[in-house]
Amino acid sequence: MSGWLYEDGRFREGSVTVEEGVVVSVRRQRSREAIATGLILPAFTNAHTHAGDAVVQEDLKGTLDEIVAPPHGLKHRVLAAAKDEDVIDATRAYLEDMVDTGTTSFWDFREMGVRGLRQLYAAALGLPLRPVVFGRPSGMTYDNAEARAILNAADGIGISSLLDWNADDAAKLARDAHALGKAFAMHASERVREDIDDVLDLRPELLVHMTEATDADLARVRDARVPVAVCPRSNAFFGKVTDLPRLVRSGVRLVLGTDNAMINSPSMLRELDFAWKVSRLRGGVEPRALLDMALRGCTRVGGEDRIAIVEGDSAELVVLDVAGRPNFAAVFRALETDIAFVSAGPEAWRRRGDGLVETGGRRPAPRKAPRPRRPRLRRP
Repeated sequence: MSGWLYEDGRFREGSVTVEEGVVVSVRRQRSREAIATGLILPAFTNAHTHAGDAVVQEDLKGTLDEIVAPPHGLKHRVLAAAKDEDVIDATRAYLEDMVDTGTTSFWDFREMGVRGLRQLYAAALGLPLRPVVFGRPSGMTYDNAEARAILNAADGIGISSLLDWNADDAAKLARDAHALGKAFAMHASERVREDIDDVLDLRPELLVHMTEATDADLARVRDARVPVAVCPRSNAFFGKVTDLPRLVRSGVRLVLGTDNAMINSPSMLRELDFAWKVSRLRGGVEPRALLDMALRGCTRVGGEDRIAIVEGDSAELVVLDVAGRPNFAAVFRALETDIAFVSAGPEAWRRRGDGLVETGGRRPAPRKAPRPRRPRLRRP
């Protein structure tokens, strides 16, 4: 690959050589012989999804509570009634779109207990994706045996808002997750502001949304070094404008996600485009802040940011064939059809005609493979 590499918050001329799924060289000179040219980025991380929602095909009407709140929201009724094969097929198509649009890692909140985990792993089988999976009990009550079964199969526990849960049950789930070295994650202050003490007492590794949090709440989250996943398109669907400039000013470590599959495509390009535009309603943010939100955290929820293509790393990158100067606006304006090349470790695709094909010339097809390796989570 040759063109302009994104590194340390800027674009510079260079080239990348990949062999057998590994980056073997990163140079400051362009290559005359390149499989793809353009803006070369690390592959995207989608930091918040509900992939199982892809099975929901209805037109969505109603409030946030009526559509997504457990246990009686529309999506929970559909998931409970759906056949396993229908959920798996819909989720599979969603995940394939994710790979095709340059994402190689995603963090999923999976409902429906162990059954939901089985559905997600079956859908991801053979795809070059690295999921971080937060399971959730099938009901809204704590059961020790179910919690342990979920934690044996997932990277951690991910619950909806504390408003939906008995406080003691939520505390037990957090305790069990931490006891096994797994993560605890939760939605917080999405519909209304929640008490930040109650939230942080559970020692979460990840919070989602925080659209109704106060500045003081955000300062507490920053000091606790808890990252926050923001989902501007999803929030807008439910009538809330994410105040991205305020969130960025808070100093909280922010990551970007597309949220519910029944609402949004998994394309991080679309999420970036929307985030860029909606941030201007509140004064705007530095473009680098937005792009870094879509790229950071590819291997784990906690830890230091490493946003660069590095020799010796797995070759997970995307090349955008865009016209004009190499800048952030070019990324935010990019379409899925501008993706010239996607590398996901040992597998790679390049654009030919109106679609992506494997570098060997074949269109990727479902196949049997070992269950995707999931990274171990560590607290920052």
